[in-house]
Amino acid sequence: MSTRKKKTIFSLLLKFKYSFLAGLFALTLVDLCQLSIPLVIERVIDTLTLEKPQVSDLTRFGLYMVGIAVAMAVFRFFWRFFIMGAARRIEQSLRDEFFAHLQSLHFDFFSKRKVGDLMAHTVNDIETLKFACGLGVLVAYDGVFLLIFIFAAMLYISPELALYAFIPFPILAVIIYKFGRMIEKRFQRVQDSFSVLTESARESISGIKVVKAYVREENEVKDFRASSSDYLDKNLNLIKIWGVYQPIITFMAGAATAIFIWMGGIKTITLDITVGQFAAALVYLAMLTWPMMAMGWAVDIIKRGTASLNRINDVLMEEPKSTYEPGTVELDIQGAIELRNLTFSYNGKRALNNVSMHIPTGQALGVTGATGSGKSTILQLLTRIEEPPENTMFIDSVDVRKINRDSLRNGVIYVPQETTVFSGTVMDNISFMNPEVTEKQVEDAARVAELYDEIMVFPGGFDTMVGERGLSLSGGQRQRLALARAVLLKPKVLVLDDVFSSLDLRTESLVLKNLRREMEGRTLSLR
Repeated sequence: MSTRKKKTIFSLLLKFKYSFLAGLFALTLVDLCQLSIPLVIERVIDTLTLEKPQVSDLTRFGLYMVGIAVAMAVFRFFWRFFIMGAARRIEQSLRDEFFAHLQSLHFDFFSKRKVGDLMAHTVNDIETLKFACGLGVLVAYDGVFLLIFIFAAMLYISPELALYAFIPFPILAVIIYKFGRMIEKRFQRVQDSFSVLTESARESISGIKVVKAYVREENEVKDFRASSSDYLDKNLNLIKIWGVYQPIITFMAGAATAIFIWMGGIKTITLDITVGQFAAALVYLAMLTWPMMAMGWAVDIIKRGTASLNRINDVLMEEPKSTYEPGTVELDIQGAIELRNLTFSYNGKRALNNVSMHIPTGQALGVTGATGSGKSTILQLLTRIEEPPENTMFIDSVDVRKINRDSLRNGVIYVPQETTVFSGTVMDNISFMNPEVTEKQVEDAARVAELYDEIMVFPGGFDTMVGERGLSLSGGQRQRLALARAVLLKPKVLVLDDVFSSLDLRTESLVLKNLRREMEGRTLSLR
């Protein structure tokens, strides 16, 4: 069970509470200014109904309106700055935390989750959550505040009229609650569908060479259209809810206005209230349309944010591999490797059975065998990508399970079958693990990998951009680039997992010769 605490929208707001409080204070001042406008209008109308209205009074009321407008403009700037700024900081903070958390998770997690889904979390879900924390909080607070004060103002003018006008509100509260739950569920489906769509696009674009080689363009377009159509259907289902939801709220606002005009008109005719009071109350009621719409809108935005936060929490609840490993030791690895009766299984299926071997420091060893015989498994166990059974695998006579991961991976560099090339230059890729290295060191590493001459033919040499996933490089060039990256670290143990599969025999022979010379006195293991 995860020991991590789930995030809520409220917990995210608390992180920047002072900024939100400052913004809500500025918004309150704007609302108070807005709520004072009908009172000024009431005074103006009542003044005009006098036998001899004074121009000076009208001028004074006009100046009041100008002052209110200026104050509203100033405070609007501050609520936007503080509330929207805090929402952006929440977005940045959560995105940084989410990405850092992904980096801390074990390999098993990524074998179960699709990259497109994680990309959707990182971009789309966090963007939706930003709106919930910014616009959602703003609209919710504004709607509730205005609703309370408009109701209070109408009670002041005529308690009876106010109670009549607010008859639809209990019904509205039930509608908002019911529709809010439906919106959250349907938006979760929208986000899940968006993840599938993102993954579909990512897989097709990243594998474009294979797609074109096997003339699969039409099939890929068909598959993408299917994902896109599903995303559209999920959105249309959400729009249907919103399409019914919003008109109902508008109808409720209209019903409240109709009740007031009927009852208020009668009270004005019977002189129970003045024309100015009727006009002020009518303006307040017109203002009431926004709070009613705002509450419906706020529920929609916040429910969408909640659905996205649930998806983000699913990932954040995954327990990372702790960097603190009690009982492990720091080890200055020299390179002696020993396997003692190593047996290992994947999900109940045996991959290795009672394997024993000894590789002295400074020796080179090649491991061969049939496909699926466990060659890669041995190499992954050595670097603790997979955890070996206790007392079965040793480096310098120390059980690898008792060697701190950091010191283990500093001393043992593993180059996997699947070569990873990042967007950027050739120089960036080779120096990826140690950006502080000199240009000469990078060039020397490229020479060991028999890649230097080919790099110098590129238009920009080491500054040539290799493109997304190294698509501008051949398979053999990508493998040798990864090898140069590993050689640059000068490891005590270099473990190569079929990294010569795309090389011709002559180049492979040259690279091996260079590696034997480069790794002299250090351990080299390859398959």
